[in-house]
Amino acid sequence: MKRRLTTLVLLASACARGPNVERLYGANVVQGHSIESEAYAAYLRGAIAEAAGDAKGALSAYKEAARLDPRGTEIWTRIATMRCALSPRDPDVDDALSRALALDDTSAVALTAKARCAMARKDPAGARVAAQRAAESNPAADAANLLLASEARQGKAARERLVALTATARDPVVAWEGLAAWAEAHDDVALWVLALERLTRIAPQRRDWIADTAQRLAGMGAIGEARAVAAAAADGSEEPLPAVLGLAARLSVDQAIAGRDRAVLLRRATRARVSQEEVAGRAFLAGERGLAREVASSLLRADPEALGARLVLASVDGDVFGIPAQVRRSARSVSGAAWVAVGTAMILFEPPEVVRSTLAALPHESIQSGDDRMVRPAVELASRGVIESDALPAEGRVELAVLRGELQKGAFNADSRLLDLRHQALVLSLAQPGAASARELVRRLALVAPADPLVAIAAALVSVARGETKDADVARGLLSRDPRDPLLAATALRLAQRAGDDETARRARIPLGATFDSAP
Repeated sequence: MKRRLTTLVLLASACARGPNVERLYGANVVQGHSIESEAYAAYLRGAIAEAAGDAKGALSAYKEAARLDPRGTEIWTRIATMRCALSPRDPDVDDALSRALALDDTSAVALTAKARCAMARKDPAGARVAAQRAAESNPAADAANLLLASEARQGKAARERLVALTATARDPVVAWEGLAAWAEAHDDVALWVLALERLTRIAPQRRDWIADTAQRLAGMGAIGEARAVAAAAADGSEEPLPAVLGLAARLSVDQAIAGRDRAVLLRRATRARVSQEEVAGRAFLAGERGLAREVASSLLRADPEALGARLVLASVDGDVFGIPAQVRRSARSVSGAAWVAVGTAMILFEPPEVVRSTLAALPHESIQSGDDRMVRPAVELASRGVIESDALPAEGRVELAVLRGELQKGAFNADSRLLDLRHQALVLSLAQPGAASARELVRRLALVAPADPLVAIAAALVSVARGETKDADVARGLLSRDPRDPLLAATALRLAQRAGDDETARRARIPLGATFDSAP
């Protein structure tokens, strides 16, 4: 039976390390690996042949791709896999794997290929060693195959050539999956997203995999691209997204909120299994108060006892003083977004103890891991002492530890297996900024999402550790990105204090408040 290219996407290796080229994406000029259309054409032929079960044809095409692009880790990994499939004892398998690992010795996918071939050779000890190295390289359940991409746009001619090669392939699903894997491995988020969005139209059966990819994009800091891909996945099928893709569901709703189209928003929320109450809360947290009022009011007309909708409506109108009494009178629980929205609205008008007691008495759904729209304001509520830190998902507790200076003091231990890549980078940059693993992860994420505040912090701290920039310069640079962002401000304050820059430290304290006067 014909194998799909799903296997190829999951087995593709870490980014190619070829000569960099400048690409314009939006207003940013970034560096990224050059993609040659001839090399991609050969890779695509190999992908199609492998999907059809033609290992010899695939090997021949992959060898041609390697000749044209010898710095492609994923190409050498596929060569090794095909050689092993044809003859596990072939010594050229080891040569191909050595080439792949020479380009990236932490490639979990190359190491996984090595482990699988060791098993085919009936070498369980060798397989165990390679598999252990793969797990150590990236223990996250859904990230062992992650190829980090830059927020970079190919030139128009190159992009059209790559897309044309894909569009004329005999098997369009295999071809577009191949292009997605190629773009991911070669630092081109724009092309990656294009391929994923096209796949949602021609292969709705791949919808869940595409939605999972959206979640991984968000974990890399490419939030806008993640929302676009999640929206395409949600719209690609009338079947609801499964619970395990809860983050993708919320990302798709956030895309509709940004579009301010209530009909699209409600249709997508239904398909994604996101309640109207959650939608109203998310709209409020996004600053779309008119949309939040529309959705909450509609829900109240259908269900006058919908407590979450009533509380979101009170938050929108600034009528927060009656919220504690409403909470005491009702035993109904609310969505996580409604809970965070209530706290965000109340903290502006009520004393912290009133907000704390109200939120403590209000049953609510948990906050979705990786959900920036809710995690960031929830972290701020926790920093003000109105909710407990255990109400936050793992990455929220990391951000709170940064605000409190606990990571800097070594007083907080984070299990990296529970964190997405940008939070892993944040932890590494604070705990071990000079480590090679920190430098490599930050380098990759800085190409993917240079505007993400967590990535910016990690990149700045690694730069300081390497002696490339000075504390005071980095502190001022972080504040200039967004002087209202607490994480940027807390990091800037620490660096300014270390440099003796009193003026920058004074500016950094403004968004933090008196609670953070003693920040390290």
